[in-house]
Amino acid sequence: MRGSVKGFRTSLLVGAMIWPCVAFAQSATDLAEPAQEQTRGADPIDTPEASGDIIVTGSRIRRSAADSPAPMTILDTAQIRSAGTQQIADVVNQLPSLAVTQTNQTSNLNGNAGINALDLRGMGTQRTLVLVDSRRQVPAIPGTSAVDVSNIPSSLVERVEIVTGGASALYGADAVAGVANFILKRDYNGVDSNFRYSQSTRGDMNTYSFDLLAGANFGGGRGNVTAYGFYEAQPGLVSGSDRPWTARGYPFYTRPAGSTGKYYISDGNYNINTADAAQVILNGQLYSVNNDGSVRNPILGPSGFTNASTVALRNDGQTLGTLLTDGGEYNGRYDGWLLSVPSERLSGRISANYDFSDAFKVFATGTYAFNTSKAGFLQMTSFGSEVVPEDSPFITPAIIAANGGTVPAGGLYFARRFMELPQPLTEYRRKMFQATVGAEGDFSLLGKSWNYSAYYSYGRTQQRVRDVNSTAYDRWYLGLDSTTAPDGTAVCRSTLTDPGNGCVAINPLAVLTQPMIDYITYTSDFSTSTMTQQVASGYVSGGLFDLPGGTVQAVIGGEYRHEENDIGAIPQYDPANPAYDPTIGITQTALVGKYSVKEAYGELHVPLLKNAPFFDTLSVDGALRFSDYSTAGTTTTWKFGGEWAPIRDIRFRGTYGQAVRAPNIGELYTASSISGLWVTDPCNTYNVANRIDRTQYTAANCAVLNPSDKTTYWRYQDIISRGNLDLEPETAKTLTLGAVFQPRFIPRLSIAVDYYSIDLRNAIDAFGAQTIINKCVDQPTLDNIFCPLVSRDAGGNINTVVTQKLNLSKYVTRGIDIAVNYSVPLENFGLGAKSGTISIDANYSRLLKREYTLDPADPTTITDYTGVFGSPKWKGVVRTSYTNENYGLTWTLRHFSPMRPTTTTTSDRYEHIYTPNVFYNDFFGYVKLTKNIELSGGLTNAFDRSPPRIPGAEAGGANFETSYTAGVYDVIGRTIFVGVRFQR
Repeated sequence: MRGSVKGFRTSLLVGAMIWPCVAFAQSATDLAEPAQEQTRGADPIDTPEASGDIIVTGSRIRRSAADSPAPMTILDTAQIRSAGTQQIADVVNQLPSLAVTQTNQTSNLNGNAGINALDLRGMGTQRTLVLVDSRRQVPAIPGTSAVDVSNIPSSLVERVEIVTGGASALYGADAVAGVANFILKRDYNGVDSNFRYSQSTRGDMNTYSFDLLAGANFGGGRGNVTAYGFYEAQPGLVSGSDRPWTARGYPFYTRPAGSTGKYYISDGNYNINTADAAQVILNGQLYSVNNDGSVRNPILGPSGFTNASTVALRNDGQTLGTLLTDGGEYNGRYDGWLLSVPSERLSGRISANYDFSDAFKVFATGTYAFNTSKAGFLQMTSFGSEVVPEDSPFITPAIIAANGGTVPAGGLYFARRFMELPQPLTEYRRKMFQATVGAEGDFSLLGKSWNYSAYYSYGRTQQRVRDVNSTAYDRWYLGLDSTTAPDGTAVCRSTLTDPGNGCVAINPLAVLTQPMIDYITYTSDFSTSTMTQQVASGYVSGGLFDLPGGTVQAVIGGEYRHEENDIGAIPQYDPANPAYDPTIGITQTALVGKYSVKEAYGELHVPLLKNAPFFDTLSVDGALRFSDYSTAGTTTTWKFGGEWAPIRDIRFRGTYGQAVRAPNIGELYTASSISGLWVTDPCNTYNVANRIDRTQYTAANCAVLNPSDKTTYWRYQDIISRGNLDLEPETAKTLTLGAVFQPRFIPRLSIAVDYYSIDLRNAIDAFGAQTIINKCVDQPTLDNIFCPLVSRDAGGNINTVVTQKLNLSKYVTRGIDIAVNYSVPLENFGLGAKSGTISIDANYSRLLKREYTLDPADPTTITDYTGVFGSPKWKGVVRTSYTNENYGLTWTLRHFSPMRPTTTTTSDRYEHIYTPNVFYNDFFGYVKLTKNIELSGGLTNAFDRSPPRIPGAEAGGANFETSYTAGVYDVIGRTIFVGVRFQR
C-alpha cells in the first residue's frame, strides 16, 4: 500500500532508570506498533502474508520480528529524534552494545577525523557490518570496510536494526560482531522540512542543519519518487583549553621513588616542558630563558615542584621531561587537542520505484555526500631531550654565567612548547556516490508464496588529505645543530659542508623568527585515495512444505562483490613524485589494492510445532554461506538457532555459529611508509624502574640489549608502516542464549534477557609502535614475534620500528543484555481518551568479559579490559516519555558504571582507581503549533556533568590502550538545541 508517511511518531519510547538491569538484546517485537504486537489476543497468524510482517535484519525470510532467534535492538524515529542530533552515530552509540569508536569527539588524534563509524561489542569497526536498507555500502576510510554513517542524516532514518548472533552467515564478512541496518524512509508523499540549531551553554559548538524530504506518487499509486537533501555545519573549534576539566592541571598516579606504598592521585599538574619560554637547568637550578637570551627564575605554581620525589636538577635528556608544578607560567596538557572536530556536511538522495505488477517491482536509488573536517594538534613541544650544541652562538653569556662560567658539557638541554608556531592541522575532504538498481516481487510456486529481490550497486568514495602547518622534523634537527660560521654568524653545521642546502639555524631558546618558522613548517598538497565497490546480489525466498508448526521457509541467494582501492600519497612524501621533499622526513608511496569475492548462501526456517501443550511454538533455523575470495581463498560461515515458547507469555531463543572475516585491502596492501613518532625505550633507566606495565622479564631482557643511552626519555624515531600479504582469514565462534517475557496479565510489557559470547581466534590486529617496543622486552625471552620488528643500532639504541597487521591475537567478549519496554495509556486510569501515554524503554548491558590475548602462545599477554575505560561492566540508556496528540516530553538517562584507567591500574597497587557511577540526563520536548508546524528543543547533559578526576577520565576517558579521547565521558558539557519542523 502507498500513502503519506505520517512523519515522526508521536509516541516517544524512552525510559525510567532501571538499576542494576542490563540491556542490548531488545526484542524484535519493538518494531512498528509494539504494543499491538505484544497484547494481541488471537493466536499467532500462520503466514507472513496474512499478518503483514516484514523482513527484518535477522533474516531474509518474511516473518514476524517477534519470531527471530537472534537478539535485536530497534531504534525508531522517535528515539532518534529525541537525541537532538543529526549525527545518527551519536544516537546509536548510546546503546550499550556499542563501544567507544570513531566519532566527531574521538577522531581528532586517531586519523580520519570527521568520520563516524560503529563498533559493536568493542570488536572493532572492521568487524561491524553497516547496511542501508539491507544493502552493503561503500566504505569511507581508505583500505577498510568502515562505513561513514554521518552520510546518513538522522531525519532520513525510519529505524535502525542492530542484530548479533549468526549475522556473518546471513550477510558475509565484516559481520563478526553483528550488523547495523539503517532503514530509510521511502514512498513518501508530501513535504517534510526541518531546521535545527544547537550550541553548548559555554557559547561554542555552534551547529546548524537543514533538511528537506519531498515525495510524490504517480501512476495511480503504483510509482513513487522521493528526494532528500541535507546540510549541516559545525564550523567552530573547541580545544582542551576551552573546558575547565582539560584546561587546568591534570591528574596522574604517583608515589615517591623507592616507596612500597600504593600509588596515589596527584591532581593539578603542569609539565615544565609546556612553557612558552625555554626551560633549562644551569648549575643545578631551573631557569627560564628570556627572549633576549637573559635568564630568570621560572614562575612555578604555589607549591613549587610537585614531583612525589625530589628530582636532581641535571643538564641531561630526562630531567626536564619529568619536572612538574601546579600552575605558574605553564600551559595545559590538552591545550592543542580538539575536543570535537569541526565539520561541514552536504548530502542528497533520490529514490524511485514502480510496481509493474506484484511479481515485478523495480527500484533505483542514488546517494551523494560531501563533507569536510579537520583535526588539530599541539604545536611542537621539546620534552627536554633535545640539545643546543656546545659551540652554538645561541648559548648566551648570561646562560654561561648562570652555569658557573662554563658552557654546559655536552650542550644545553632545553624544554618548551613553541606556541609561536601556527597550529598544525590535517584537513580532510570526502565525496561519496552510490547508485543502486534492482527488482523485487512476489509469486507462487507449487502452491506456496515466494518472493525475490535482486540489485546491483556501484559505490565510490574519494578522500583527499593534506597536512597544514606541520613540522618537518628533519629540518628541525638540521637547524638545531647550529654553530658559528667563519664570519661570526649563526649557521647550520650542515651548511659548512653543503652551502646550498637552505638550512636555517634554529634558536630554540627564544621566540622563533619568521624565517625559522618558515623553514621548519610546511603545508603539503593533497593526497587522493579512491575506493570503488560493486555489488551484485540476489535471492529467492518462500515456502517448501507444511509441518505441524507451519510452513517451512527457505532462502537461496548469491552475491558478487569487487572492491578496489587506489591509496594515494601526499606528493611531498612520495619519492616517485616530482614534488617529493626528503627534508620533511616522511615517506609514503601510492598503492592500488583490490579483491573480489563470490558467495552463495542459504537459509532455512523450520516451524516444528504450534499450539501444542508446552509447545506454543517450536522452531529451528539455519544458515550457511560459502565465500571464495581472490585473496584469502575459500571460507565457510554457518549458524543455527531455535525458539521455544512453552506458553505465549515467554519465549526462549538461541543461536550458535561460525563467523569468518577475510583481511581487507588496507590490511593486505598498505604501502610502506616511513614517518616519525615520539617513543620511549623501555630499557632506559627510568622505565626499567618505574614503567607500571613492565613484567618480571623486562629487566633481564634490557640487560641483554644494554642500550648505550639510558638517560634520554623521549626519542623521535622512524616508524615503518606496511601491509602484510601473508594474512589469513580470522574465525570466530558466536553464541547467544536468551528469553523474551511478554505477560498477558501486564499488557504492553516486554522484557528480553540475552547472553552473548564471541570467541575470535587468529585475529588480524595492528600493534602500535610503543606496544611493539614494550612487548619485545616484556616476553620471557627476546626470541618472540615483536623483537624482529624493532631494530637497534650498534649501541643497542632504538633505530626503527615496523608496524604491520598480524594473524595473532585472540578476542573473547561475553555479556548479558537486558531490554525492558513498557507503555501505558493514561486513559486506563480514567483520565480520558486524549490524556496521552507514558512509555519506558530501557537498554542495559552487563559486560562479563572483554579479554584480549596479544599472543595466545604466551599466557602473560592475556589482558582483561572489563571495567577499563571504554568497557564498563554496566552501561545503559533509559528513556521515559509522555506523549499526547499535541506535545510530548522525553527524559533520557545515560549511565556508565565505575571504570579504571588501564588494565594495570589495580587496587592492590593504586588508590582511587575507579571513577564513580556517571549519569547524564538529556531532555527533549516538542509541541505542535499548528497542523503543519512543530517546535522542538531540549538539553543534552542537562546538569553539565563534568568528567571524573581519575587520570585520563578528565579528557573523556583517554588512555594509551584504547587510543581514544573524549569517547567515554562527555567533554563538551551542557548543550542546548532547538528545532522547527514543517510537514505537509
